[in-house]
Amino acid sequence: MRGLISRIYESTSMRKFFDGQYGVMENETTETSTSGCGSLILEMGALSRLTGDPRFEAAALRAIRILWSMRSPLNLLGTTLDVVTGEWIEYSSGIGAGVDSFYEYLMKAHILFGAEEYWDMFHSAYLAVQKYFRHGAWYHEADMRSGTATYWQLTSLQAFWPGLQVLVGDIAAANVSHREFFHVWQKFGVLPERYLLDRDMLHPTEKYYPLRPELAESTFYLYQATKDPWYLKVGESMVNSLNAFTKVEGGFASVKDVTNMKLEDHQHSFFLAETCKYLYLLYDDSFLAGKNYIFTTEGHPIPIRSDWHEKLPHAYTSSNWTSLKGSNHQSARASAMTMQVCPDTINSGGGEGHHVESACHIPDFRANHRCADDEECGTDSVSCRKRTCSVAGYCGLWLSIA
Repeated sequence: MRGLISRIYESTSMRKFFDGQYGVMENETTETSTSGCGSLILEMGALSRLTGDPRFEAAALRAIRILWSMRSPLNLLGTTLDVVTGEWIEYSSGIGAGVDSFYEYLMKAHILFGAEEYWDMFHSAYLAVQKYFRHGAWYHEADMRSGTATYWQLTSLQAFWPGLQVLVGDIAAANVSHREFFHVWQKFGVLPERYLLDRDMLHPTEKYYPLRPELAESTFYLYQATKDPWYLKVGESMVNSLNAFTKVEGGFASVKDVTNMKLEDHQHSFFLAETCKYLYLLYDDSFLAGKNYIFTTEGHPIPIRSDWHEKLPHAYTSSNWTSLKGSNHQSARASAMTMQVCPDTINSGGGEGHHVESACHIPDFRANHRCADDEECGTDSVSCRKRTCSVAGYCGLWLSIA
């Protein structure tokens, strides 16, 4: 693989492309999104390691650093900017369109490459999201300069967030938001592109569903983390809806209007690359057995390799899964979440049929996970670690990846 990539790069046309010899096309727009220029590090970092050429990763990291330097004093970033002037164009921001994968790639870059710089940026950004965007189970949008709420709306792209929270270790918060997204899915049969939370109604023009994968993605992550069979039922409901409302001869079609399920003659590439992939892996994860992968924002798996960084985060070198003996003496996988016990307790012995009364999971004092101090935070059911109160006033495993 390394040799093939090197040969491709060394070809004259590809070298000119990578070196930017042809430059930017005339009349090309200088406007881009935060996610557009901040979601290159996984692919470019992997390419640098495969080719031995550091320029790809260096260029992607430079873009991330510049973006982070443009954050407001509240550690918030806008949605769109001008790449020539370096000025923000849209100051309203959230966790959805225009900025979503920027957060995703900071966390995943830390996992894949091990650099603390990515974690430091993500941690600060995550706390800011919890403080200025979160409202119960939902996340509204806010002005990056003041933190004042701007748009109270659900967007389908936000549904990736519970999956990201699984990687952080905040399973409880991920579950709360995921259930709300799925509730909207059940209400309409699919997830509309935009829903006005303050008016409890569909957006008047963005009533479509283009077969997006984000809810399926978060369902997959939550099932991997908990092995709770409820998520399998969620996946089944989604598959049934896709077959009932979007299946056409030769493929699947985007829904133009979720109120009448009228279709349009279009199937985005991400439907096959992500939506179908995550729903498939939800029921057959043998591909992942014994391996650790990071999925890019387009659903492409990249293996986590220890030789790509000095130290693999501890949370990804050990497993939350334990092996139990059933009545048929066959080894069965179970999770701490399902069993409601600590993994160490499950393996503590006691013989077959041993009844464990102690459960490690202690719920947070408030259902919305708000807190005044650490005493109001419970114990995480997956890692059995004590949750702490963040500076933003939310319970979480803020030091789960150190």
